[in-house]
Formats: sequence, C-alpha cells, structure tokens
Amino acid sequence: MNFTFFDFIGLIVSVVIAFFVFGSISSKAGYPRWYGPLMVIPFLNIVLLVWFAYAAWPIETKLLQLELGGSKQPIWRDDT
Repeated sequence: MNFTFFDFIGLIVSVVIAFFVFGSISSKAGYPRWYGPLMVIPFLNIVLLVWFAYAAWPIETKLLQLELGGSKQPIWRDDT
C-alpha cells in the first residue's frame, strides 16, 4: 500500500473540514468552538458524541429560562 502526497493532502483537508464542521455544530449548541477538534481523536469522538446527544445543551437551558420567564435579559449577555 503506497501512501502518496495526494493522499496526505486529502487527509489534511478532511481533518481541517472536520474541525470547522464540528466546531460550528458545538458552537450552535452553546458549547465552546474548540470541542470540534476533539472529534477527530479516536475513541474520544465516540464518547463526546454520546455525551453531546444526551446532555442538556446550554442553548436549551437558556431558551427554557426565557420561555418560563426566568430571565428578561438577552441570552448572550452574561452578568457575573
């Protein structure tokens, strides 16, 4: 099996695309964008995917607070 230069370029391009795609998905769910690169690590990607599927997302929690009238401030504002 020969591993050519074009195979290497394809691998690098695939990893970079995965970084952006998974980073965007985690960002839209309310998690930090750096969770994206963690998805290319073997075994950790499976654990993160299961956790991501069943955990309460921060964006869901903020939406629920707004629907219940618990907070009248915009969801992007953090007064700590």
